Amino acid sequence: MSSLTRALPLMFSVSFTACTGGGDSGDLAAPNAVFVAPLDGETVGVGDLALSISVSNFDLSDPAKHNDGEPTGYLQVDWTDGTTSESVRTGSTNPTINIPGTGTWTLTADLYFADGDHISEVFPDFVPATISISAQPGG
Repeated sequence: MSSLTRALPLMFSVSFTACTGGGDSGDLAAPNAVFVAPLDGETVGVGDLALSISVSNFDLSDPAKHNDGEPTGYLQVDWTDGTTSESVRTGSTNPTINIPGTGTWTLTADLYFADGDHISEVFPDFVPATISISAQPGG
């Protein structure tokens, strides 16, 4: 057997290992954020609104603590009626926001790493959770 014939299986093995090596986002379960409450299309009252957001495959932490090097992050919840926009950063899946006026509001829940980088830098297919609600006086 020639030395080239003996080396081929080894070269294939090294090449295969390099192609399937770990460490990229393809090896990790993709994070997800979903509004549990309120539901898309729901009518709510103007004022304080308790949210419930389900987050999977991502550990939330207090955004005031800078956890560099740890795979944790925070939720950023944004809400707008097209004229007024507000946002809050939170390590909780149950934040309370304030809807300041009547009309249709779009709420978005987005994920960020503790260092402020958007989750899409590691998971490019991540899509923030978005719902539309209607706010009326007294709900």
